[in-house]
Amino acid sequence: MITDPQGPGRPLVAGPGARDGTGGPPEGWEAPRERWLSTVVRPAFGPRSVLLEVVTRLLIPAILLLSVFLLVSGHNRPGGGFAGGLVASMAYVLRYVAGGRHELLAGLPMRPNGLLAIGMMMGCAAAGLPLLFGRPVFETAKWELTLPVFGEVKVLSALFFEAGVFLIVVGLVLSVVAALGARMEAEEEEARTEREQRAVWLGRRAARARQAPPGPAEGGPR
Repeated sequence: MITDPQGPGRPLVAGPGARDGTGGPPEGWEAPRERWLSTVVRPAFGPRSVLLEVVTRLLIPAILLLSVFLLVSGHNRPGGGFAGGLVASMAYVLRYVAGGRHELLAGLPMRPNGLLAIGMMMGCAAAGLPLLFGRPVFETAKWELTLPVFGEVKVLSALFFEAGVFLIVVGLVLSVVAALGARMEAEEEEARTEREQRAVWLGRRAARARQAPPGPAEGGPR
């Protein structure tokens, strides 16, 4: 075991260069040591990228804030639950690209199926609640509130329906991404295992070739 000189007690996995005494750097020495995301699992495609992890860490809050703005301002302006849900889904897709399926699930408050269920219940409740008061389906009610910072704010009951659509879109997109990502990660893992097994086989073959006794020299006495 090799100890990292930059920090006491931090073991590194010795690579091929360290095992045979050639003085080469240990395997994985160029990987980022900081944990910019929630998990430390290797991404589905290629090695970890510290630049991509930092950009993801910075962009996700801004993208989610934009999605909430589209949700609450979509009644009278461009936006709404569908557009906001797509924008929020892109934030989690970026997280999946940076950290893989485990990182995607670690950043969610619940499973995508749970988001779908809650969104369906919110949409159905917002649409059918006026029937209990003898009003038509999808009738919109309006409340005027006075908030300390924002002043007078008008809240429409349609916002709850849009929030349900928001959760449905996010849950559906993430369900598809998680399902496709699991299959792609399995194929990538199989290919990586095959490459490692082939490298081990070639190494053993080369070792046997070096240990084999030399044959008779060509042109010698017969």
